[in-house]
Amino acid sequence: MSRDKRRNTRVDAGFEAYVTVGEVVMPVRTRNISLKGALLAGCGDCDEGTQCELHLPLSAGVRIVVNGVIRRCKGDEAAMAFTEMDDLSFTFLHRLVQLNAPDPESIDDELLDVFENF
Repeated sequence: MSRDKRRNTRVDAGFEAYVTVGEVVMPVRTRNISLKGALLAGCGDCDEGTQCELHLPLSAGVRIVVNGVIRRCKGDEAAMAFTEMDDLSFTFLHRLVQLNAPDPESIDDELLDVFENF
């Protein structure tokens, strides 16, 4: 865990993805991602408080889809807090974070916190 106050491990991950806000689709790239949120590059048109949906393709026909809200914006980066996702997307997200974490076992310890705060 970093020195800041985050309780969830963020992993550096530069995945191509896209964000939808209403009918608008924006290509983005993840800078980092956790079980609770992501920092997105290329989201300069997003505003704080915007409800959006992140689509993270993993392979043909397999993707993580997460609803969330933009919490912070700076330049072309936006911090998205996840608010809702289906079970399959959560399973893929959990595994993605776990595979990229420096301490994979710690990710399982974070699961209780994730479920308590959703």
